[in-house]
Amino acid sequence: MTNIDCTILVCSCDKYVDLLEPFAVLWRKYWPDCPFETVLVTETKPDQELCFNRVVACGKGGNWCDRLVQALETISTPYVIMLCDDYYLSSTVDTAGILLRLGQAKNYDAANLRLIPNPVPGARNSSPADGGLFEYRKNTAYCIATQAGIWNREFLLGLARGKSSIWEFERYGSFQIGDEQRPLLVTPTKEFPFIDAVHKGHWEKFGVKCLADNNIDYDFSKRGLPPFKVRVVEGLKALVFAVVPNNWIVRVQNAFGLGAKERK
Repeated sequence: MTNIDCTILVCSCDKYVDLLEPFAVLWRKYWPDCPFETVLVTETKPDQELCFNRVVACGKGGNWCDRLVQALETISTPYVIMLCDDYYLSSTVDTAGILLRLGQAKNYDAANLRLIPNPVPGARNSSPADGGLFEYRKNTAYCIATQAGIWNREFLLGLARGKSSIWEFERYGSFQIGDEQRPLLVTPTKEFPFIDAVHKGHWEKFGVKCLADNNIDYDFSKRGLPPFKVRVVEGLKALVFAVVPNNWIVRVQNAFGLGAKERK
């Protein structure tokens, strides 16, 4: 029986259609008892049979946030678990654990309950007896992010309106919720077993390993590992983020439109 409180929403686009078949193989393998309706939002409905109960095909010409808004308007459940098409399951999902966190999102009236502590949170929200949830401070870098998590659908819909890319959703959205009363919660450990297999259009090495470990054939002429220049730039960025507070960096990026993500 499909859960009436939450829907899985997987965000994609035509440029990333090659990632969907491996996503589906891993989904069926590692979450066969998923109790939620699973919805794909993309531009053009894919030809192959996948793991989704429903596809919202928005057509070409829109952007990531346009498609997100359109999909959310077709969903009636009060909560949504939002994922990206390159969030590949790497081990079995604990369905009972996800349902427990969904119950906590409802009990706390959370705007978002992130299922991975990335970035590491600051303020404690509840006692360890309640599952040890933490809370992100609002108007701080990446308090809003596309990391796997449970969202209040109405909050997510309002946040996505008027924005375009994932970059705007995360970077601008993090500093636009000062009046929001509902908490932004996060689990103390990673509780949704996924890897972010592709970064800026290129495979991560652990993404390639995930395909090999699960005997998934893939044509790497479609996309490969990042070239040397990209690896150097990403290494320098990681060094900067390691020594400079995230809030300073993101505020500068927001002010000058720097560091936009590749996907639109």
